[in-house]
Amino acid sequence: MVLASKFADRGDWTVDQQFVLQMGSSFLLAHGLGTPLANDAVTTVEIPADGEYNILVRTRNWTAHWSDGPTPGRFSVLIDGVADTTDFGTEKVNWHWQKGNKIKLTKGSHTVALHDLTGFDGRCDAVLLTTADEVPGDSVEEYMAVRHAVLGEEPVVDKGSYDLVVVGGGMSGICAAIAAARFGIKVALIQDRYILGGNNSSEVRVGLGGQINVDPYPSLGYIFNEIGPDRIGNARGAHHYQDEKKMNVVLAEKNIDLYLGYTVDKVVKEGDEIKSVEAIEAINQDRIKISGRYFSDCTGDAHLAALAGAETMMGREARAEYGERLAPEKADGMTMGVSIEWYCEDWNTPCDFPDSLDWGLKLDEYTVEPVHRANWYWEVGMNDDQVADAEKIRDYGMYVAYSTFSYCKNRYSKKEDWTCTHLTWVSHVSGKRESRRIVGDYVLREQDLTRPINHEDGTCTTTWRIDQHYPLEKNTKDYPGAEWLSYGVLTPIDFYALPYRCFYSKDISNMFMAGRNISVTHIALGSVRVMRTCGMMGEVVGMAAVVCARHNATPRDIYTTYFAELQELMRKGAGRTDVPYTQFYHQVDRTGHWAEDR
Repeated sequence: MVLASKFADRGDWTVDQQFVLQMGSSFLLAHGLGTPLANDAVTTVEIPADGEYNILVRTRNWTAHWSDGPTPGRFSVLIDGVADTTDFGTEKVNWHWQKGNKIKLTKGSHTVALHDLTGFDGRCDAVLLTTADEVPGDSVEEYMAVRHAVLGEEPVVDKGSYDLVVVGGGMSGICAAIAAARFGIKVALIQDRYILGGNNSSEVRVGLGGQINVDPYPSLGYIFNEIGPDRIGNARGAHHYQDEKKMNVVLAEKNIDLYLGYTVDKVVKEGDEIKSVEAIEAINQDRIKISGRYFSDCTGDAHLAALAGAETMMGREARAEYGERLAPEKADGMTMGVSIEWYCEDWNTPCDFPDSLDWGLKLDEYTVEPVHRANWYWEVGMNDDQVADAEKIRDYGMYVAYSTFSYCKNRYSKKEDWTCTHLTWVSHVSGKRESRRIVGDYVLREQDLTRPINHEDGTCTTTWRIDQHYPLEKNTKDYPGAEWLSYGVLTPIDFYALPYRCFYSKDISNMFMAGRNISVTHIALGSVRVMRTCGMMGEVVGMAAVVCARHNATPRDIYTTYFAELQELMRKGAGRTDVPYTQFYHQVDRTGHWAEDR
């Protein structure tokens, strides 16, 4: 058995590690934007004895959720340069072992290659060559049992202990790590991707929003001048998001140890305290253990909290639960959705693109959105489970993007305008707005923001209006249960200082949180979720961890006993003021602007 991510040469295939906690592993993705990948993924395996071997490939038919037609996500497996006649990725919609043909192999070394056939996101987790005729079961538990039986348990390397362990390297996690480090404590920053920035990275390409440097603590937010892009925009070129700024600032901090590509998948607790976490790396599948005095869940999806057994919320609360006027009468599982950003460009050269008629979204002149760039309102998964269905949601975003471009190129009444239009970029990384929220000692509500109700433990300030997204009714009518367009409903607020009690778990005595997973209702999340606000939350959490470390205190003790010390640090701020001030743009929401360009 060989794991696809560990192939010696991955060719043009992309490592995808977003769904380790759902399906058990990172995997290789043929993300060719409709053009078959030029270079195969190739590796060498050792066959223990002469014999007839079955080829089993762990894969899935990713378009089968929405189409009965032949999937575009197909690839071949080559053994010693000879392709098995099976097209893989064509069977079940869920991850499973797809069986190829039998092949005679001699003892010794043989090459295995993955050959993409379409460029439309075929995927492979592992290849198993076995003399047994039984096919392993499809569940994650059965998969892990086979994996451990064949490959053995991964050894765990102990990376030592830290004052603060920050899990998640988006803007909130970066700011938490920087603030804590600059005030003198030792920090581990664990990021499941190989670049930093989360939604503001070149992998997702969402612009920053919200104001910084506002009362009551105007020194909060200066960090963004160091790490944030100096330009506005969603779905732009990779350089637009200036990943190197984020990375360089973090690497320059002597008190931060950065662990890139690691997904935390195990938590060790004593009582109500987290003592350590284990994480697995996406390419080599190495395992590490990191211990800490304090932890901060900056994952967005509250993965650390869920692994630790903290209480979380997801979906919409009923109106009566918190007395919120904007909440629905009955609670439900609806969330704000995922945006898969994409764009195309007009060049001087004509190009073709495969017609998605057999497998794609059924579009016509009235339902197609003939734009050159997706934006926030291309939003999927609002009625799905944002955690359990994460891969399906991401895939639907890509499905809509490919189908739209294909229609415009091949069947649109004005397709001649698209003759020289090239599909330049489609994100394969989800731009999430909402999933689980961790319950703290206080749950921020709509009326806190709109009355407003001020609290003695106010910290950083949210400036965004309550910005709730809903499926566009016409789109729902045309695509029931599979919406992909949204609209925003804006409720004005005054600038509001967020209570510190929303930034730590009520259940895990040494765990903070910062970002979109803090202790808020679904309605209140509509204001606090934008990235500059989330980053300032992280800055406050980093400072709070410093105060905790000074007194061997818990996060709750800051509120009850040491809040004045946190206030002193918030007045100072952790960001530099000797760098150019670049964060003038996108300080108020532009939800009413349906597109930056069409």
